[in-house]
Amino acid sequence: MDPSERKALEKAQRADRIVDVAQQVFFENGYGGSTMDQIATAAGYKKRTLYLYFKDKEALFLAVVLRGLRILNSMLQQAYAGAGAGPGRSRLGALGRALFDFSLSNPEYAELIMIFEAKTCVYYPDTAENSLAVPDPESGDLRAACQAVTDADADMVTRAIADGIADGTIRSDMTPRQLMLIVWGQILGILQVLQMRKKYFHDAYGISHETLFNRFMEMAEKGLAP
Repeated sequence: MDPSERKALEKAQRADRIVDVAQQVFFENGYGGSTMDQIATAAGYKKRTLYLYFKDKEALFLAVVLRGLRILNSMLQQAYAGAGAGPGRSRLGALGRALFDFSLSNPEYAELIMIFEAKTCVYYPDTAENSLAVPDPESGDLRAACQAVTDADADMVTRAIADGIADGTIRSDMTPRQLMLIVWGQILGILQVLQMRKKYFHDAYGISHETLFNRFMEMAEKGLAP
């Protein structure tokens, strides 16, 4: 390995370590409660060192969110493939349950992704106005990288809905994109409710997270029926 390659590797390793530390700080304090000073202290660096790798707190936040989005995307892909060649509505149900499983196994990532969805994400930026606001994913921009993964997830859901419309298991009075927004919005909403009330959920409502989500999915699937 020549000196330039070694230097690039060391820089990448240091950047990864900074993201590791930032992730822990965000997990413990949330996005709003975290500062670059806290991250620098936890990493054992001076704050100006962080700025050599990340321009601000949002860039570090996006680097952490990107990790979570990639885990979620992998789980969604596995669910989509695992549903096989069954009805489109079955594939859509598998995607919804994969999102639920992700939120249970990765609650800190799920919370940060919710913030990203509300704060930064642009859905289907295919108009001239929106396309100017979304950088090229190949540019190295973290926001663009997060957007690209989110778009891939939305495309999976939309494909499942389109297949369901084609095979007659999903209503056809709305477009696949329109139904994707409704279904995905409903799922994210119920997951946010579960996340907010997770500590005393069973005692307060007399039902488990899993059972409530299964009931919700049953109702959602009935609502999608032709």
